[in-house]
Amino acid sequence: MRNVSMIKTFVCLCLLAAAVCCTRPADAFAYQDQVSAAKGLAHYAMGQVYDLLGMTNRATMEYEEAIQYDENSYLTHLRLGAAYARLNMLPEAIEELLLVHQFNPEDLQSHYLLALIYSTQKEYDKAAKEYELILKTFSEAEPQNIQIYSYLGQLYYSQKKYDQAIEQYEKILTIEPKNADVLYLLGSLYWEVHKQDQAIELLKRSIEIDPEHDNGLNTLGYLYAEKSVNLDEAKTLIERALVISPNNGGYLDSLGWVYYKKGMYEEALKTLIEADKYLKDPVIYDHIGDVYRKLNNIDEAIKYWELSLELLPKQDEVISKINEVKNIQVRRNTP
Repeated sequence: MRNVSMIKTFVCLCLLAAAVCCTRPADAFAYQDQVSAAKGLAHYAMGQVYDLLGMTNRATMEYEEAIQYDENSYLTHLRLGAAYARLNMLPEAIEELLLVHQFNPEDLQSHYLLALIYSTQKEYDKAAKEYELILKTFSEAEPQNIQIYSYLGQLYYSQKKYDQAIEQYEKILTIEPKNADVLYLLGSLYWEVHKQDQAIELLKRSIEIDPEHDNGLNTLGYLYAEKSVNLDEAKTLIERALVISPNNGGYLDSLGWVYYKKGMYEEALKTLIEADKYLKDPVIYDHIGDVYRKLNNIDEAIKYWELSLELLPKQDEVISKINEVKNIQVRRNTP
């Protein structure tokens, strides 16, 4: 504690120096302001000392005192907010960090801390807004930094803001037009917004640049299967992906779906059951249910559709299929 005592002595000397700066009666108001500012600075400095010593409770008390003398200090609000966060006083931390924005809108540390707090509270939309602001600021400062656009693209994708995600990845392409990963991601995003032709062209470019891009190979093959076109080519593309990643449940699902579209239901079932060994996924179960329906095994079809709903509830299309086959069963069993 000897170091803390020495620093307290130094701080007191600073206060004394500030007090003697204004000695004339005409400077009374300025004198009071300077004393108040000096006291606030002294408590802020002591808060930092306690922070360095890991004494968060004492630091918090000093920052709270500092704000009594200078409530407009964004740095004090920032330090106090961080201290509250370490003490798990999250509502108080949020209140202080929001005040930082009020007194210094350009401060990024407060946005980062708020994003972490909101994530801890599972308020992901609020956290995403804070991350978005940080990344946008960085992108303006470093317009050639493709990593920042990539982070923003991922953020928008996680929020299902596909058009905004596309905009970020398009910016990367202007800087790196032969980036196979970005071409693949853009192709996938264009498919999400129902721009199928653009999606296919981008995926083709991706695997032209990198013939071993297994995600691109699989996705292009699956999109062909979804459109029921180029099924032989789709099979070849997915098989190439499986050579690179042979135990990939998603790729096996794609291959099984190609077999389904070609009317090869036994081969489709075998491949999809194999996919299920590596990946528990609602789409795989939905596909297995569809195959069983084609094989006239309605009970098994219902079983797998219901498994799909367990993993991903509220799938209207799957619910509709279950209701449809159950109604058929009722009609068949009605005398």
